[in-house]
Amino acid sequence: MMSKIGEALLFFRENDLRTILARLNARDTHPLIQFIKYGICGVGSLTLTTAIFYALSRWGMYPALVSSGVTDDVRALNSIYNNIIAFFFGNIFAYVTNSLWVFTPGRHHRVMEFVYFSVVSSVGFAIGLLSGPYLIKWYGISTLSAQLLLIVSSTLVNFICRKLFVFKG
Repeated sequence: MMSKIGEALLFFRENDLRTILARLNARDTHPLIQFIKYGICGVGSLTLTTAIFYALSRWGMYPALVSSGVTDDVRALNSIYNNIIAFFFGNIFAYVTNSLWVFTPGRHHRVMEFVYFSVVSSVGFAIGLLSGPYLIKWYGISTLSAQLLLIVSSTLVNFICRKLFVFKG
């Protein structure tokens, strides 16, 4: 693993910006570069999902922020509703960007690829979604902390499963 990281760092040191950008846009690229691309797409998806979650939590019909004045039980339940709505849009964004830029599509028919992608996303999302509200309810942690746990657990599950089971590589 360390040798792969060393190879990637050497590539960045020895090449100019044009070569680096060309490699970033290639599908057959170093695993570390692929993970960086995956991270960029993930940040985009996370930004969209978080913006939707926050807007719904603040101004939507399911208030879920500490400042909204609802009980922890209601806030926990509302955070589930808002996350499910936001997840739908973030998942579509993630699929489009990952299939166009990060992974090589074609292991499965396009419709099945999206279904498998969504199943993998849903598993990672469910792990974080279930843990966050329980931590809010049982320990009174902040909504932000619960969201951070959702992000970390989802990212780990999603990258591995998408690389191994959904896309060609």
